[in-house]
Amino acid sequence: MEVYLNSSVAFYALWAIILLSAFMVVHAREVFHSALFLALMFIGVAGVFILLEAEFLAVIQVLIYAGAVTVIILFAVMLTRRDGGLDRLGVDINKMKMISALIFVLALVGIVITGELFSEKGYVSGTAGAIAEEMFSKYIIHFELIAILLLAAMIAAIYLARRGDSEGSE
Repeated sequence: MEVYLNSSVAFYALWAIILLSAFMVVHAREVFHSALFLALMFIGVAGVFILLEAEFLAVIQVLIYAGAVTVIILFAVMLTRRDGGLDRLGVDINKMKMISALIFVLALVGIVITGELFSEKGYVSGTAGAIAEEMFSKYIIHFELIAILLLAAMIAAIYLARRGDSEGSE
């Protein structure tokens, strides 16, 4: 019983860290601090994976998200310029923060009301073999569509970066 109690306390502590850091991602004054809170959130999710005995997912979470994605975001933040609380399109960032906070609260209330947070439908073990079996048999179309989406995003990012270089040289 004591082991269960400790893991339950750790589970809720990790979720508190995740929710607080997700809130701070949106409401931090500096974009750099938002990126650091995002890294903390990714590490908290890895902790939840460990408690759920999905060690492979926890390692991937730390390596890919907390490591690589956060570094890329930090480089993007350091290489871009902000003008007085407005983004490049002239949208007020504080209004966007309030809208995102409202959407987050509505989603959280919806999850609590429906009780679907701890659903056991479609349980998959966190081992590499079980994940590969599910991903490459049942979800292969989804996997390929995400690959195409990421390729399109990469091409768009290269295009936007090159366009910005040619505008600056004129």
